Amino acid sequence: MKTLENTTLGKGDETSLPIIPGTYPAHVSKVDIKEWNDSIVYNMTFTVAPEVEKVSINKMTIENGELVKVVDADNNPIKINASYLTAKEFRSNGIWLTPKPGDEKWKNRKYKQWFEAIGVVFDVDDNSDTVLGQVEESDIIGMACLIKIGREEYNDKDGQPRSAWKVFQCYPWQNGKKKDADEFNDDVPF
Repeated sequence: MKTLENTTLGKGDETSLPIIPGTYPAHVSKVDIKEWNDSIVYNMTFTVAPEVEKVSINKMTIENGELVKVVDADNNPIKINASYLTAKEFRSNGIWLTPKPGDEKWKNRKYKQWFEAIGVVFDVDDNSDTVLGQVEESDIIGMACLIKIGREEYNDKDGQPRSAWKVFQCYPWQNGKKKDADEFNDDVPF
């Protein structure tokens, strides 16, 4: 094996701060839109915004697979800023749109709530009912919002327990600014 000079990894370098469930500022960075039977499903990816540096959270560590608060000598939780989450990506569960819901109009409630939280403005008819439109990728890429993330537990196809970090809810970010869609381009420059 060839030795690499100035390339070391100390014990302190091996630890990283774990993801903490909570609500963080983010932008819509990717959207996957698929048709399924008579519905349309939106799977969105959100990228945590740099403004997360203004969020204070409890410092946590993982012990025996569980999150544990880190405390000071007086047993008080140590607070840290959440800037280490900047640029991390989290996906939502599918958000469904049923274009012809019939008498089951409730099916589109989650669709309306999520997209209005992101900043989409739907038309309103003469009866003051919301007239839903089919949101397109260009309507929402770069939109600012607050995302509530948590860990989702599930069993894989072999029945083994697994978990993934997911966006469970989306809220309006009052002072959030939309980013240019080009900032979320995945093209590699070479």
